[in-house]
Amino acid sequence: MNGDRMTGVVVRAPGGPDVLQVEEMAAPTPAAGGVVVEVEAAGVAFGDVQLRQGRLPGKLPVVPGYDVVGRVSAVGPGVRGIAVGQRVAALTGTGGYATRAAARADRVVPVPEGLPAASVVALVLNYLTAWQMLHRAAAVRPGGSVLVLGAAGGVGSALVELAARDGIRVYGTASPRRHAALTAAGVTVVADQTAVPEPVDAVFDSVGGPSLAVSRRAAKPTGVVVGYGMSFAIAADLSKAGGLVRAVAALARAKLTPGPKVVDYLVLSSADRDPAAFRADLARLLDLLAEGAVSPVVTTMPLARAAEAHRLLEARQVVGKLVLVP
Repeated sequence: MNGDRMTGVVVRAPGGPDVLQVEEMAAPTPAAGGVVVEVEAAGVAFGDVQLRQGRLPGKLPVVPGYDVVGRVSAVGPGVRGIAVGQRVAALTGTGGYATRAAARADRVVPVPEGLPAASVVALVLNYLTAWQMLHRAAAVRPGGSVLVLGAAGGVGSALVELAARDGIRVYGTASPRRHAALTAAGVTVVADQTAVPEPVDAVFDSVGGPSLAVSRRAAKPTGVVVGYGMSFAIAADLSKAGGLVRAVAALARAKLTPGPKVVDYLVLSSADRDPAAFRADLARLLDLLAEGAVSPVVTTMPLARAAEAHRLLEARQVVGKLVLVP
């Protein structure tokens, strides 16, 4: 394939996993303030599933993919400190399911040569989200306690590892087949928010919508609920508009009702609001990976099997991070 073409996985119409089509297409060119990355590994996120289903804002056709690791193949005007050939991690938002991906330069961080691409890409979205929610949004101190909904998922498992590393007690929910793995990781498994044996300092809620009110009842009066997803919309089979309306309404009600604080966390918004914090936090996570202080659980699959990866993710068949390799 020549330099103007690449292989990518595209969504042309919303639907099930089979709408993910592997195609040859035009390769991106770097925009001003941006770069193009030759992809070594791309992460699969639940947000990609929601995008494919038509539940998130955005126009089609689109190549999904929040996060990539690879080498810079082109640099756009105005970019400083990033060179062609440099190994980097990038938070792309979309475009990652491809052999090349465009990224904004302020969402790019250098990656040491010796680190495995699949482990690094687990840091870019999942561990960064977990790190910023735990340390910035909730500011849970060592000796505290947290509840993680979906504790065996990509972000959930990162939260479990990072919290345990800081000496924080972790309660978690998950499907029954994942209980043993969570227990082995030191998590006290509970059925739901109502089954937590003590009020916790923070609840990390990926369900959103009506779940936020229930999560607040599991938190201390001085605690915080961090919402970072809206998987309730899938369970309720809501349209894009219906899901967004209910999510916004539930968040507004939670913020206006007396009780534990509610924080809405979106990784892309966080990175755009404070690019320096994004780069510093991801660089710190890369240091921890190099030191062996964090060990992401990853499952790799070929890029051409993106549809199968989505089926596994939707069926909750994977613990940790799913990664596509071109």
